This record gives sequence, C-alpha cells and structure tokens, in this order.
Amino acid sequence: MPGIGIVTNPHSRRNRRFPEQMRRLGYILGKDDTYELTNQTQDIARVAEEFKENQIDVLALNGGDGTNHVTLTTFIKVYGDTPLPKIAFLRGGTMNTISNAIGARGTPGQILLNLVERYYTTGDFDITERDIMKVSDNTGERYGFIFGNGLISNFLDLYYGTGNPSPSIAARLLTRAVFSAMVGGETSRKLFKDFEAEVELDNERWPMASYKSLMISTIEQIGLGWRPFTRCEERVGAFHVAAVKGSKMEVARALPALRMGRRVDDAVITDTISSTAVIRSNEEIVYTIDGDMHRAFPEVRIETGPRIQIILG
Repeated sequence: MPGIGIVTNPHSRRNRRFPEQMRRLGYILGKDDTYELTNQTQDIARVAEEFKENQIDVLALNGGDGTNHVTLTTFIKVYGDTPLPKIAFLRGGTMNTISNAIGARGTPGQILLNLVERYYTTGDFDITERDIMKVSDNTGERYGFIFGNGLISNFLDLYYGTGNPSPSIAARLLTRAVFSAMVGGETSRKLFKDFEAEVELDNERWPMASYKSLMISTIEQIGLGWRPFTRCEERVGAFHVAAVKGSKMEVARALPALRMGRRVDDAVITDTISSTAVIRSNEEIVYTIDGDMHRAFPEVRIETGPRIQIILG
C-alpha cells in the first residue's frame, strides 16, 4: 500500500514548545509511511511532488490552521487535476479552528496512532467532506476554509500584536473589545473600523457600501466556539457569505447571537449562499485566510476549489 505521509511544521508554536512530540510521531508510523519536516515553502513543494509520485493514501498535517492552509495550497497546486489524498489534521497548532469545526479531537499522537491502526487493519475511516475555497488577488492564489476582513482581520491584528497568541488571550481580547465598544474605547475604534467595498456574487450584486466585515466560509466555526456560518453546508460547491454592517453598538449587541449561530437582524448581518464572490474596493483590502494575514488591491476573488475528504477517526 502507498501508505501515510506526514508533513510537520517544526516552527509552529506548539511544535517548538513540545519538540519531543514530533519525534514520537515518527515512531508511530509504519515502515511504508513517510515523515517530512518542512522548514520553508520550497520544502512543501518538494514533499508534495514526492507524495504525488508515491500516490500516498493519507496526508496528515501536523501544525495549526496557518500551516494547514499553506500546505494545502501547495499540495493543490502540485497535484493539479490529480485527486488529493484523504486529509488528517493532527492538531499540532495553538489554534486548531478547522479541526474543531469538523469535530476532530485528540492530541497529535493519539490521532496518528488511531490513523495508523485503522489504515493497517480495516482501512475504514470516519470521513467528512468540505469544499475548500480558492482565494485570488494581485499577489497570487491561496486555498483555505475561512475568509474574513474588517472586524475579523482587525481582531487578528490585535491578537497577534499581544506577542503571546493563545486561546485564552483571544477570549480576553474579545471580552475587552465588547466592553470597549460600550464606552467608545480605543480597542473598539480599531476593531470596528469601517471599510468601503462592493461585492459581486453568483446571482446578486451588493453596491459600494460601508461594512464592518465580510466573512466567507465552508465550515461552521470561526474559532473559540463561535458558529456564525450555519449555512456553510447548505449546498455542495458553495460557501456561506455574511456581510456585517451597522454601528459598533449594534454589532456588539449581536455578538452573543452570532456566537451561538442564531439569526441576527438583516440590518446588522446580511447573509447568502454563493459559489463565487468578488470584493472590490478603492482602498487596500486586508484579509485573513485561516488565520494567515494578506493584503490586496483592488479586488479579491473567492470561488470554491476542490472538495476534500477529511478523516475524523
């Protein structure tokens, strides 16, 4: 059998903190499997070519959301029209939003041990499928599950700016932002800054207007248990688009409902399903894909990419 291939990012915060964890993963693998450390993007491309040639059955990613996004982008480009192997997220990052959203649980060692046992015994896996999005701008093409600008990218700027990113820091920052909105503080001014854009979707066009955020996703969660994308699986080959508008206080008051995935007033959040979205603006578009930050001008184009099989157990 072609086997399992692991790609590990040794620079992820969790892997730097627990280097012995990376060694254990190599011990768990079978004799026909491959374990690769990727120190830079060129390494990922080389590994992708090798895994494609060897026709591996399972691609296991040991890193966080950012590592997974960069690795999958490279693998999709290298594989081209060749179907990707099944994907397993080993949850080797500090923030594991994608794996949390799809229901994957456990430590990297636990997940890999179960993966190897099933692969070499029954060969049966619990599988879920998700469309991955292709995001294109003047700097290139990338693939990921969550796109966000405005409120989302502003929050990540503040989050990474703490110098100590972690789930607990993110939760405290979010609480501080809500209270700041109530008193008109500096944090809320940074977080809820408006931007102007027009949006073109499959069957409609939103004219140039002020937005707090444009959020697009093929998975339900956005991190820290927030579930704003309740329509993400409504149609295969499409994603959930949500436009956040309104005043700072209106948005702040809507946050609890947004966290629980409940319906929010259309005057604050307008949402729809689409397979394409083009965002155009007269200002620089700062956005995130799966936690990685990017900048573009004058437009960003989002469309559905390949549908990926993800192993849950």
